[in-house]
Formats: sequence, structure tokens, C-alpha cells
Amino acid sequence: MRSNSRLFLLFALSNLMGSFAGSILLAQTPASDGTRSGSTEFTFFAGISAPVNNETKGFGLDVKTGTPIGGRVSYNFDRHNAVEFSIANPFSLSANYVYNFSAIRGKWVPYVTAGVGGTRHDIALSDNNQPAQLNSNLMEIGPDRSQTVFTGNFGGGLKYFFTERFALRFDVRDQVGHYKATFSNVAGVPGGIVTGSKTLNDFQVTGGIVFRFGKR
Repeated sequence: MRSNSRLFLLFALSNLMGSFAGSILLAQTPASDGTRSGSTEFTFFAGISAPVNNETKGFGLDVKTGTPIGGRVSYNFDRHNAVEFSIANPFSLSANYVYNFSAIRGKWVPYVTAGVGGTRHDIALSDNNQPAQLNSNLMEIGPDRSQTVFTGNFGGGLKYFFTERFALRFDVRDQVGHYKATFSNVAGVPGGIVTGSKTLNDFQVTGGIVFRFGKR
């Protein structure tokens, strides 16, 4: 009987200690509880660009998009509404509205976003996907061969919070801009002048890390 009583007592004590230790661990690493009102988030990201090129016959524009690398800073007015500013290379600036959905299990936060800004890309004259003669020049900008245009973007993504302050973020968005330029000294064209234009849909898929500051 005494042996059974001791075993029962040890079992009860071990359960009590396990519960106490678990409570301490949970207190040290609380759940993120999703988006927090009044907080600021800094995101550092990198990804890939997948532009959609609608090819046409004859001369057109070749817009070089590059690999998006940059940062974002967002301010959460409440658990759902936020404003975000982004800067990236190749050079682009944008201001976005972000709507954060309710957190899933306190850690997964899906969102949608839309905004406006400007981008600067290198451009060249192309003919059937082949570069035109090297002596062609942009009449508006000269040998610089780049252009800054107004752009709009929209998309969405998902954030996963490991802690209150740290998360991973995955983002997909379409950046839309219209490019138009006039080239001179184009071989094989009467007068040597060609005007090309293109509306570019630049689909960007990025991943990054998020650091959150501000209210708990």
C-alpha cells in the first residue's frame, strides 16, 4: 500500500511540475496574436520577376526588369488596415494600402494590397525579339536608355509570425506600367525614326523577413 501511495504521489508531483514548466515556457514565448494595432513592421525582401510580354510584329520595346531586392515599412492603424511604403532595386518606389485578414491560429496573417508609385527600367528597341542596330538612340533621353514611368500594383501574400517581433513573409504582386519612347538612327527605316510602346505586367514573387516594433 505504501509503495502504491508513493507511486501515486510521485506521479501527481511530476504532472504538477510539468504543468508549471509548460506555463513558464508559454509565458516566455507568447503567441503573436496576428497584426497588432499601432505597430510598425520593417520587411527586407528579395525575389524573382516574371514579366508578361505581349509580342507584336515589327519594332517594339524591350523593358529589362531585373531581380527585385529591397525593403518595406508599414504602419498598422488597427488589426486590419495598414499603409506601406516600398523601395527596391531595380529602382522603384510605391505607396500601398494593405488589408490584413484575421490571424489564423494567432500566427498566419493573409493580406491583400494595392498601390501606386514609379519605376525606372532600362529599355531598348527590339525587332522580333532581337535587338535593333546598336546606333539607335533614345531621342528623349539620349544614350542613357532608361525611363521612369508611373506604375500601379496589386497583389497579396502571407505572413507567418514565429514570435511577437519576428515573421517570414511571402508576397505576389503585379506591377503595371506603360513605356513609350522614340528612337533615331534605326537602320532600314525611312528617316531612321521609330516610336515604340509597351504596357508591361511585371509579376513579382518575393520572400522576406519581418521585424515588428511598437505596441504589444
